[in-house]
Amino acid sequence: MAYWFGPLADQVPEGARTGRLIGLCELAVRPPWQPHGIGTRLHAALLQAIAPKWSSLLALPSNKRGQDLYARLGYQYAGPYRNTPDGPEFDLLLLRIQDAT
Repeated sequence: MAYWFGPLADQVPEGARTGRLIGLCELAVRPPWQPHGIGTRLHAALLQAIAPKWSSLLALPSNKRGQDLYARLGYQYAGPYRNTPDGPEFDLLLLRIQDAT
């Protein structure tokens, strides 16, 4: 089976390849509202509502503020990723969701 992770498939944990995975795209908060924790709460609400085992997202390596937020949320770097061969390089970030037991 081919995964959207492409050449990173063997670097991605099996659970993220075969389990319940959400791919987050375009979750953003306007700059004046960013210091209020809205993005963190939106992220938590999405994960709670969808109940995935893994979450993935693509981030530009140059996006320092985003990278800092994703690290605080627990995302870990899985490798470089390109949507197309000549497209920009993103960081593929993964988060394993811990069971709330």
